[in-house]
Amino acid sequence: MTTAPAERFALRLHKVSKAFGGVQALNQIDFEVRAGEVHCLAGENGCGKSTLIKVVTGVHQPESADLIELFGVRVDRITPVQARQRGVSVIWQDLALFPHMSVAENIAFDDLVGLRPRSVRYREMSARAGEVLERLGVSLPLTAPLNDLSIAQRQVVAIARALMNDAKLIFMDEPTASLTQSETDRLLDIVRTTYERAVRSVPLPAARRHKAVARADGMFWGLARRHLRDALGAARLDSKEEQHDD
Repeated sequence: MTTAPAERFALRLHKVSKAFGGVQALNQIDFEVRAGEVHCLAGENGCGKSTLIKVVTGVHQPESADLIELFGVRVDRITPVQARQRGVSVIWQDLALFPHMSVAENIAFDDLVGLRPRSVRYREMSARAGEVLERLGVSLPLTAPLNDLSIAQRQVVAIARALMNDAKLIFMDEPTASLTQSETDRLLDIVRTTYERAVRSVPLPAARRHKAVARADGMFWGLARRHLRDALGAARLDSKEEQHDD
């Protein structure tokens, strides 16, 4: 564990364990993300990437944990509502968007729901959605249905929706799995812009290392092991070899 001041960290985990029956998904995991960093969580399917996300977001409770800390505040137990209130957001691989709704409606969706019916202020909604896209340096047709967009553009809509909800720590689950190399490069540029302009932290779980690691501040391989290993330098060399082999 490093000795940087706690307030510099968006997330700190120490000796976090989670098992399902006889399967040890996380085994005394140590993991830290500083504010303003992009990390790649790399490993084969079933190594614990999604389990780690679900522990941080309160979906799963760990069997044991010496420390779970969000933005300098230690938490003994966290629920999904508390995680959201603290600024933790997840963009799952299926994106959880609405294909027949417009780009603006998808970005501002959480503003459209509530306990009481209320009128939709389309002009205000479009203006807010446009502001978030501008922060990302992206232009999308706000009135177009999501169905008209490419997969890469839908990823951008999902990121914009997270920022609309004031997310501070954004997990993106396998964001490059369905993208071409050029789309991947553009998406990772946008991820960089996300934290540079909005001071966010973005861990990127990925089964394939070479797509995401070149843009990451740190890469951690093999979550089921006792400690996450920062293998950024080695992974960059591996990624060059894999691309050469292709």
